[in-house]
Amino acid sequence: MNDLDVVKGFIVQLVQDRKGSFDDGGWEADYTLNWDSEFSERMEKGLFNIAKAISARKSEDDVMLKAALLHARVDFMGLANFFRDIYDDIDTLVRDKSWPEIPGDFDYEQ
Repeated sequence: MNDLDVVKGFIVQLVQDRKGSFDDGGWEADYTLNWDSEFSERMEKGLFNIAKAISARKSEDDVMLKAALLHARVDFMGLANFFRDIYDDIDTLVRDKSWPEIPGDFDYEQ
């Protein structure tokens, strides 16, 4: 699977199944966004700035190189935060007390 909007839809549906409704304001991730587009845009920005850094390195322009690296750092941190928000929401779901305990002999690979 390579579709972040499927992930988003699954989380929304799971919350609705377990809680009866889904309020997108109470979660870390932004469920109003198209996650596939958001990921693509953020990745594109990061890669654009790395391309600028590569070009600046070739032309030995250290000022441009540093500026491009600073921008890339921000872009990739934004991408990391995008995934961290999804992680945090899944973590909130997993920690809900309504789930059954997983037995010690449970075989996930079966």
